[in-house]
Amino acid sequence: MQTIHPAGKMAAIVTSAESDYLFRLASLSLSFVGFSAVVVTLRGALGGELSDRHLRLVRLYIEGGLLVTALAVVPTLLNLLHLPDTVMWPSCSAVAAAIFTGLLLVQFRRRRAIEPGRFPPWVVIVYAVSAVAVASLWFNVAGFPFASNAGPYAVVLTWALGIFGFIFVRTMELFLHREA
Repeated sequence: MQTIHPAGKMAAIVTSAESDYLFRLASLSLSFVGFSAVVVTLRGALGGELSDRHLRLVRLYIEGGLLVTALAVVPTLLNLLHLPDTVMWPSCSAVAAAIFTGLLLVQFRRRRAIEPGRFPPWVVIVYAVSAVAVASLWFNVAGFPFASNAGPYAVVLTWALGIFGFIFVRTMELFLHREA
């Protein structure tokens, strides 16, 4: 949707559906970060200490959740700055793609440093699908094969939060298990 900026330029309007979805995603993501912190606190209350593996996972939950939260509100910020939609969605997608590319590399290195050996099949699948998701953001930057829009951006942020939640559930037992 377009509107005429007071200076006579076309400006983007983040539609209410786009804005509503991204704000709900930001809220859900922030709730995930808080809940993750509660589980980590429970570990301490149960007398457990945080190993390097625990710390890697906690960082993933908190960093990932806060990234999704921040990236979900960026389009509304750019809308307040009256950026045209031809700039806004490619810009948002480029920032998210760069961040998620870096996050994938950092997480790969962190995991490799702490947990040597072969990755379990589910981890390989998560990395592969996440790489495809990040590639879709880069395609959204280029406007290929469709014009840049909110769809791929929202899908990838949703995927990211879903994956952080999935990993959280897969590893929750690790946090709540009491060492004998």
